[in-house]
Amino acid sequence: MTIIGLSYEKSPTTSTAWMTSLADLLALLLAFFVLMFSMSEIKVDRWQTLTETFGNKMSDVTDLVTKTGEAEKNMSMINEPKAIDLAYLEHILNGKKQQSELLANVDIFRADDRLVISLAGWDFFKPGTEKEGGEVVEVIDMIGSTLHHVNNQVEVYGHTDPDPITSPTAKYSNNWALSLARALSVANELERSGYDYPIRVYGMADSRFSELIFVDDKVKKYALARRVDIVVREAEGRGK
Repeated sequence: MTIIGLSYEKSPTTSTAWMTSLADLLALLLAFFVLMFSMSEIKVDRWQTLTETFGNKMSDVTDLVTKTGEAEKNMSMINEPKAIDLAYLEHILNGKKQQSELLANVDIFRADDRLVISLAGWDFFKPGTEKEGGEVVEVIDMIGSTLHHVNNQVEVYGHTDPDPITSPTAKYSNNWALSLARALSVANELERSGYDYPIRVYGMADSRFSELIFVDDKVKKYALARRVDIVVREAEGRGK
């Protein structure tokens, strides 16, 4: 019977010094990633405080415009003319309207993506003529001095009453020519007041007379039809 002998030799003790170096490396990596995360994290509470403070300051400025009449000064602080928010522009113009009797008969209202400044009524345009009276020129100058500080697209629409032009001595042969002349007259006055960006001019004749269905008095209705609308768009103009 053959007996196979098995022998066992005890191995020397294994060193664990490398684990210390690995632990130091992992700790450094963890500290690095924590540092990177802390730098990219937004402080929500501080951000909310900043936005609320900024909003309150803007509200104070818009209130100051109406109370102190500082519209021109506030708007001239814009270094580069750009398309201005129409709600803010409406606020500015209504503030001027409250301070000046000359603007009492000017209608200012929003319509979709535009702000309409309507020069309508007996005080603006007489039948058959494109000329404005002295006070109307002052009104347009006040409007132009405000629009001078913004770069929104401005358009001018001339309108007439529906009565046809039949006189052989009339300056204009038809209502379309008359409405265009009225729009050009207002656009030129805006330019003289300081608005130096391109203005689009349109002659509408009596095409929108049917929209005045809310006016029962015929004389008043015809007076409102002889109007010029200054339209300010949300978009910027094409520059100087």
